[in-house]
Amino acid sequence: MKTYPLRSDGALKRYDYLSNLSSDRWAWEYLRRNERFRADAVSRHEDDISERMAPCAPVRLLRPRTAQTLAARWGLIIMPDPELNGFEADVFWSRAVHPDQVEVHCSPRAEAEPCRIFERTMPACKVTHLTDGEGREFLLLRGNGCVVQVCCTGLSLLSIETVRMELTISDMDAYERKLKAQKEALELYGSTSAVQTPLWSKRTQILRDGLIALDCLELGMSRRDIAAVLYGKEAVDAEWSDDRGTMRDAVKYLVNKAESLRDGGYLIELLDGHLGPYQAAA
Repeated sequence: MKTYPLRSDGALKRYDYLSNLSSDRWAWEYLRRNERFRADAVSRHEDDISERMAPCAPVRLLRPRTAQTLAARWGLIIMPDPELNGFEADVFWSRAVHPDQVEVHCSPRAEAEPCRIFERTMPACKVTHLTDGEGREFLLLRGNGCVVQVCCTGLSLLSIETVRMELTISDMDAYERKLKAQKEALELYGSTSAVQTPLWSKRTQILRDGLIALDCLELGMSRRDIAAVLYGKEAVDAEWSDDRGTMRDAVKYLVNKAESLRDGGYLIELLDGHLGPYQAAA
């Protein structure tokens, strides 16, 4: 996939962190800008989720204390803080809306037997463990500017018995997509220089520019103002009134696309999932 740098000065620089995020984190970036979702999130309280550190490893352990009905309405297992971005927020998607998340199966491990996934992950990542209301377990792995959600099956990671984790693919119909998710997850173990220039594909450029457009609209800015933020004032002064309307059409498309993703399109286009009887924008 061809990648390239983008103009990243002034206000645009605050969007640089998006370049390494996976599709499910992009979905969160759009959802957290949805007014109806934010209205539901107002009911969120810190005490709704139990949080503690694991006794034997630097892992945050989360467990809901209350039913997460409003979170489930949007495809989430627990209600994250909408003020936090796609790298910071504890966003766990249900398997119904995010079927292609990475899977690991946990089985008994002998005393001297190594667990390569554990040994490689702990030094490289910050790990958050969630047990949902049904007892299912998930992990969020953060490292190298990336976030990966992992679904765990088999033995509990919290059991007294030591376990070995192995990557699995449970849905052969989605084999290629799940294999791609596994390969993308390996980015966690890379090394990123603090001065590295973010690189974008055509797809992630559109997604980034869509978020910028939504934020500009929230501030009451016009479509021409949005174009000035994205392309620069000189380019807008030269091209906005062009009879062909190329720049105007591009910004119109961008705004419509972004609003569609924010208002429910993230489910299909970014997560490839569904909500069954629920409607995210209802």
